[in-house]
Amino acid sequence: MKKIFYTTLFFSILGLSVESQTTNTAPKTTPKTGPTQTTTQAPKTNANTSSQAANTVHYPRKTTSAKPLVDVKVKIHGLTSGDVMLANHYGDKQFLQDTVTADANGFVEFKADTLYPGGIYLVVLPSKKYFEIVMTDQQVFSVETDTTDLITHMKVTGNKENQYFYEYLNYLSSLQSKMEPIQKKYDAAKTAGKKDSMAIYQKQIAAIDSTVKAYKRDYAKNKHPETFMAEVLRAMDEPDQLPYSQCPKKANGDIDSSYVYWNFRNHYWDGMTFSDDRLIRTPVYANKLKFYLDKVVPQHPDSIAAACDYIIDKCKPSKELFKYTVYYCTYTYETDKRMGFDAIFVHLVDRYYATKQVWWVSEDQMTKILNRAKQLSYVQVGKPSVNLMLQDTSGVVKPLQSVKATYTVLIFWDPTCSHCKKEVPIIKAYVDSLHKVGVSVEVYGIYSELDYPTWKKFIRDNKLNWINVCAKDQQELATAKYYYDVFSTPTIVLLDENKNIIAKRIDAESLKTVLDRELSKAKKPN
Repeated sequence: MKKIFYTTLFFSILGLSVESQTTNTAPKTTPKTGPTQTTTQAPKTNANTSSQAANTVHYPRKTTSAKPLVDVKVKIHGLTSGDVMLANHYGDKQFLQDTVTADANGFVEFKADTLYPGGIYLVVLPSKKYFEIVMTDQQVFSVETDTTDLITHMKVTGNKENQYFYEYLNYLSSLQSKMEPIQKKYDAAKTAGKKDSMAIYQKQIAAIDSTVKAYKRDYAKNKHPETFMAEVLRAMDEPDQLPYSQCPKKANGDIDSSYVYWNFRNHYWDGMTFSDDRLIRTPVYANKLKFYLDKVVPQHPDSIAAACDYIIDKCKPSKELFKYTVYYCTYTYETDKRMGFDAIFVHLVDRYYATKQVWWVSEDQMTKILNRAKQLSYVQVGKPSVNLMLQDTSGVVKPLQSVKATYTVLIFWDPTCSHCKKEVPIIKAYVDSLHKVGVSVEVYGIYSELDYPTWKKFIRDNKLNWINVCAKDQQELATAKYYYDVFSTPTIVLLDENKNIIAKRIDAESLKTVLDRELSKAKKPN
């Protein structure tokens, strides 16, 4: 875990500002228009934005008052023309707030009658280089810099928050220059297999890492504790790692090797102020949430679902954090390709959407989301399968639940489907081989169309000694496909003796892997 967490401790999220001097690509900004097209609709920000770009042009907002609440003057030496954009972070994306054309002296001015929502904003140059500024309640100030080095040449007037911010960024930049040669030496030693040298460089890297962490904590606790950046740095902070030898001991005297993990997990969110809407307009929260769900929480649907609930409940004091977290978790696990992880999506929809806690979702989108979760609920790994009452080639009804076998392979297939022509013979050969060694397994093969002669001919020609069934009409077929979430063929589901779902959406090779594993488990003594 130490190696994994190191990269998150050095430069971490706000390293984006430091790196802006060497990259030619700014984060993609999104115009403030239109709804998303995803099933789980993305939350709109206070600026009425969406998470999907649209083909529209955004023009600078006009001011009507003599003294606007927003008046950010930007002077960039070396810039002589072009549009300069002001964008804000929102979760893991960036959104366009304003665009102003620079004059021949590199001057632009962002003005507005209403305050921008607090957070970290990006000033993006025509070259796509960018720098960041902090927006709090004081949004009348000036910044001046140079295109040769946006960070080190930055001068801020009229805003202490941003003065402190650039002191912080310049400090990180100075340490980055120290870190880079050490990292290169470490990489070279690793390539050469020189473990002693690697250990030396690791200590040097760890020392810089500790210096950075101490600086951040001192900034947040002592130097500028009332600033928004202090809030950001506290949110970024992570628990210290206790050396293995110093971990607590169990009752039997052995060191508790799980202590480091549980200490990290239990205190991971300690510095986060879940009531502060502004944190959603920084890159910190989105990255921290993703790392927590992907790396800290065990990758099992039940564990992740519980972790999502834990964070979402914490976010309830902040509308912005709450809606982003619900959206992120729902969308992430709706689209997760890992088998069984759609159970997290179903859980989240039942808990937050069905109970009408997601005020930002339109009625049409809500209907789609609820219907999708309902459909997926019928085909969950570990849950009972839905019984099907379909007829065989002779017109005799063969209920799925009547199949007497320790394992049942349910497959929706079509003899005209090219992929089915490849997969079906593999499945047949595999199942036949299991029959030869006495394994109790049957195939419940469901024809996914209604062209019965073509279906029967394929069964005869390929000697499919399966329980071959079909629907009597389009309605019965559509119902069967609905319950098993069939939108392509072949669709394969593996059932146990009680017709509970072991695996779903697997191909022929995956079926062999999963069933071989189940057979191996069955052979092991209790």
